[in-house]
Amino acid sequence: MSRIWHNWWMQLVAGLLITAIVVLPWLWIGEEDRSILPHASDDAQGLLVVFSVITLWGSWFARRIGYGRTAFTVVTAVGMILGLLGLGFQGLLAFEPGLLGGELSSASIRHLWVFGGLLLISQAWYFLATKLRLPIAVLFYATLTVGVSYWLQIIASLVAGAQSYYVYLWYAGPLLLGLILGFVGFLRIMNLLMWVFALAIQWVMPAVVESTARVIESKATGWDSIGSFWKEFTGSVLDVPWQTPLLVSLATAMLTSVVLLIVRKVRRR
Repeated sequence: MSRIWHNWWMQLVAGLLITAIVVLPWLWIGEEDRSILPHASDDAQGLLVVFSVITLWGSWFARRIGYGRTAFTVVTAVGMILGLLGLGFQGLLAFEPGLLGGELSSASIRHLWVFGGLLLISQAWYFLATKLRLPIAVLFYATLTVGVSYWLQIIASLVAGAQSYYVYLWYAGPLLLGLILGFVGFLRIMNLLMWVFALAIQWVMPAVVESTARVIESKATGWDSIGSFWKEFTGSVLDVPWQTPLLVSLATAMLTSVVLLIVRKVRRR
């Protein structure tokens, strides 16, 4: 099956599929306005989640299936970018019926700036997470795994009967980070330091995402946006529960590391 993905056109398709799968929940959310991609004016957090999950899945695909090869990574990135650009254009048409006639509101202009900025940042994160050695790349993954928790909770809020599992889905991100840390291992001091940094990043990321979303929706600009972000961040970061996510990540990381260590020793023998 993995051989199929080594055709360049399948890598392009993979990038498009990753983008399409991630935005599926917004087919229901945007049913009234017919926009699939979240708009920065009223769902900035959704936009952040979309970019983070696409970047995470794309990086995993290029790293696991493409072994981090440059050509594979680039073609997959082109697929993701094409998908995002297509969704961005469709979303603008949904919000701005007169777009083709040159009519564009200030809210949509701001959305384009946010969309462009997130596209550049996500691509930088994608290439760094794919090309760097895993003990370093885990720091970038730690900024992205929180998006999986938000994404699954959004799906649960749309599915009848799934709301009862809403709280537990928050631990999907820490579980995923724990698996990645498990593959990093703990036998080297440098790797243990990466564990500490990654767990610290995981703790602050919910406050970063929510504070950034509030600043985007508040329409603050320049230094005002930085001040607003810092005020929102410092006011919410200490309220973020960290004990349970930390334990989930550590338990998963330790279990994965020990299992992999045993498997490697058995293979050597």
